[in-house]
Amino acid sequence: MMTCEKNYGWIHSRLSELLTGKSFSLLNARMIFKMLFKEKLPFHQAKTLLLLMAAKGETSEELLGCLKALQQIEKPIRFKIPSLMDTCGTGGDSRCTINISTLAAIVIAGSGGKVAKHGNRAITSKSGSSDLLESFGINLDASQKKMIRAIQTCGLGYFHAPAHHPVFSKMQPLRRSLKRRTILNLLGPLVNPMKLDYQLVGVAENRLIPLYAKVLSRLGHKTGLVCHSKDGMDEISTSAPTIVARVKSNHISYDKIRPEKYGLRRASLKDMRVNSVKESKRIAEKILTGKERGAARDMIVLNAAFGLWVCQKVRTVGDGIKLAQKAIDSGSALRVLSKLRKISNQ
Repeated sequence: MMTCEKNYGWIHSRLSELLTGKSFSLLNARMIFKMLFKEKLPFHQAKTLLLLMAAKGETSEELLGCLKALQQIEKPIRFKIPSLMDTCGTGGDSRCTINISTLAAIVIAGSGGKVAKHGNRAITSKSGSSDLLESFGINLDASQKKMIRAIQTCGLGYFHAPAHHPVFSKMQPLRRSLKRRTILNLLGPLVNPMKLDYQLVGVAENRLIPLYAKVLSRLGHKTGLVCHSKDGMDEISTSAPTIVARVKSNHISYDKIRPEKYGLRRASLKDMRVNSVKESKRIAEKILTGKERGAARDMIVLNAAFGLWVCQKVRTVGDGIKLAQKAIDSGSALRVLSKLRKISNQ
């Protein structure tokens, strides 16, 4: 165990490495972030650490080390549900669209998938996952036991990040002082408290695709898909091609998705934009009740279809599109939302 003097010298050396553009090893990243999460770094050093790392550009070793440090402190839920997936993305694309990953999760569950949806309130958008689900009456503070029961009952549980990550709440003063995105913002899609087999991750920047692909390849998932569209969305888009990295058995392959390939018309981002949680809820209701059959529905169907393909519910994305459309038209996706609301409030 290091003395305070040796501790200070070690931290100073690590920060000096960042200043020269060097990156941390997995071990050093895990050590320094464990100190950060346990509040053993002085505020000014913690701030310097995050800003220097963001300026340099985070590596997969650093992000994985940061994740491992958090998991040492916040133990994941031991209860295992087979074939479980998440659709949580990084957010931060500033496109202010409807809640695509959340609605896709509902449709995936309505199609027979099992989803532990991780999410938070809006930061750069007008409506976050938590904001939308709360507007539908979902109790964001429901216990882990209730959300596990919801997954088993209706295929979808929701894990509101602040309710399940006490370490993050301690980090809020530090994060507010930074006034920019750092590695802490990149943790969101990776810290689902449940053990996942599959993951569909949307990222807000093209540079993050290989970063997340490398991290996912080391988490033991069966399959993962990382996506970023050419129109800047952290989703699979119907208004532009989307670059994806597929992770399977530690192998990473890259591809480009074009919506026309699946018989979907090119849309415009303005068809998906909302100005409030109320507006996002209104469009979500229209999609889930079958009243909306245009661009917004197509976007949800396409993302849900890829989610169903990732979690091996379908053999092809085309089959996933048909299954997602059926889940909406039959009302099964809407029933998922109703059951989740009931269980979360019991």
